[in-house]
Amino acid sequence: MIHPYAHYPARAARRWPERVALVDGERRRTYRELDERATRLARALIGLGLAPGERVAVVQENRIEYVETVIAIARAGGALAPLLGALTGGEHAFMVRDAEARFVVALGADAIPRAREAAGESASVLALAAGEGASDLASLAEAEPAEPLAIDRLDRPPGSLAQILYTSGTTGHPKGVTHSYASVAAAMGAWASAFGVGPDDRLLGQLALSHFGGRAMDTCWVAGATLVILPGPDPKSMLGAVAEHRVTMILLIPTLLRMLLDHPDAAVADLSSLRAVVYAAAPAAPALVRRSLERLGPVLYTGFGQTEAYGLNTFMDPAEHVAALEAGGERLTSVGRECTAFAQVRICAEDGNELPPGEVGEICVCAPWTTPGFWKRPELDRERLSDGWLRTGDLGRMDAQGYVFLADRKEDKIITGGFNVYPAEIEGALAEHPAVAECAVFAIPDAKWGEAVRAAVTLRPGHTVDPEDLVAFCKEHLARFKVPKAIDVREELPKTGVGKILRRALREPWWKDQERGVHGAE
Repeated sequence: MIHPYAHYPARAARRWPERVALVDGERRRTYRELDERATRLARALIGLGLAPGERVAVVQENRIEYVETVIAIARAGGALAPLLGALTGGEHAFMVRDAEARFVVALGADAIPRAREAAGESASVLALAAGEGASDLASLAEAEPAEPLAIDRLDRPPGSLAQILYTSGTTGHPKGVTHSYASVAAAMGAWASAFGVGPDDRLLGQLALSHFGGRAMDTCWVAGATLVILPGPDPKSMLGAVAEHRVTMILLIPTLLRMLLDHPDAAVADLSSLRAVVYAAAPAAPALVRRSLERLGPVLYTGFGQTEAYGLNTFMDPAEHVAALEAGGERLTSVGRECTAFAQVRICAEDGNELPPGEVGEICVCAPWTTPGFWKRPELDRERLSDGWLRTGDLGRMDAQGYVFLADRKEDKIITGGFNVYPAEIEGALAEHPAVAECAVFAIPDAKWGEAVRAAVTLRPGHTVDPEDLVAFCKEHLARFKVPKAIDVREELPKTGVGKILRRALREPWWKDQERGVHGAE
């Protein structure tokens, strides 16, 4: 099997060579140009010694070069390990070491210092521009031919490693979620077919292309559609891009959907080209869904997925949204029903047995796009994977018609602005402060971000500290979205009989007036 990130762009170049594949400001790439550029970069990587299956980390930025680079890595036989741009240098460095990456790629000269910090002594730094401390991959690629690589270089078993995607870990370090050629191809096909994407579609790429935004990117390759790239999710720029480029499909987290509707330009912006507005990656409040339907019309889709299973596990289409609204709105809190394209979803008890409708249990998924396993984490494989089923770690219920509703978290995961955050990682950072004795991190409802990070600490004897100083300390050690919005200094923290801190007891006062244990942006 050929890596899907290599195969589908090449197929699109054969079918639609002069169709625009990428729009990035004033820059354009046709599918022919994208294919040729990626092939040259792939040949340069091979010339540098990249062997099949070796990992290549890329410091994520939303720009044409990111798209070219991830295709090139696949075409050279490498496995992609993207480094989310919003993370810190320390987090990047851990991922590079953990993935045992051969190379770290900077997409521009200004990103070389970040790439060098991430690489440390364990990886070589490449850049798509000349700069100190990095090999100029772009210059090497210019000297390479654009002819397709030999099939024996590209063809590998379907279970071959395609990607390692890092997500926040419950033990304080990110965990690597692997995906194979087969699981990536299945997810790409599911997204393209579910939304009926074709060559005339234009998808907006404003979310991180290394994460949820990547579904817009790779769906385009399957269908020959155009990706309109924005550097980030700025509502004004998004509204302008939709109108200028007649964008037909957009992926949003609920927080961003709310920000989009709240923007002054939203009332007058021409959004008539939109036929699919997909909100996911975090829960959405019913009030926000109602507002969206009123402003955008019957174009809303939602579903349930996660890094471990990023195809469409559940799915709710525009007609179902309209029906839910007309029926009183209760079903607007659902993430939809089991996706018809190959997914099986059930609610299970702790012993793995399926629960009857209405009962809360763990959401389990069996689908061709689930992870084959966790990178160097066999204990997680044993805990989360069994007989083709993935235990998602998220709790939910299913009604008699098969609609799935998120209930609470099996773990203490926080979803803030669409990003997964685990308390242990933040607690580890707070514990480094010399004044902190104990700490606990938990989620509170937040109208803007869906959930916000909050912390409570006790202090070491003889120490005093301003809570704002603790927040500032966290900002030095954590990505912005992981930093607590507020930190409470307490005399003691609630504990179990064996001395374990009870996060639940800290969380409950904030959630007592909420209808469910996860909160959506309003």
